[in-house]
Amino acid sequence: MQEHAAQETGGRQKRLMRWPEVERLTGISRSSLTSMAANGLFPRPVQVSVHITAFLSHEVYEWLDGLDSRRVEYSTKKKFKGARPARKATGEES
Repeated sequence: MQEHAAQETGGRQKRLMRWPEVERLTGISRSSLTSMAANGLFPRPVQVSVHITAFLSHEVYEWLDGLDSRRVEYSTKKKFKGARPARKATGEES
């Protein structure tokens, strides 16, 4: 039975993750995670008891796995950052 449950969650055991662990795992602050969860961009925590909220680990890992499809594409062209290139001489003197 445990083997079947582990396969459903990608080999990871289902467990509760508290805020500090989720912050370390994602690299995102608690306030940003709260905002993202409110907007449907991150899994919402569950109320474990009166004073304890936690995340379901498999939902957090599924969210992390989904980031692969959101990779940013960078241009291979190097952009010149700095002084503007000199203007071409027009042959007129001022």
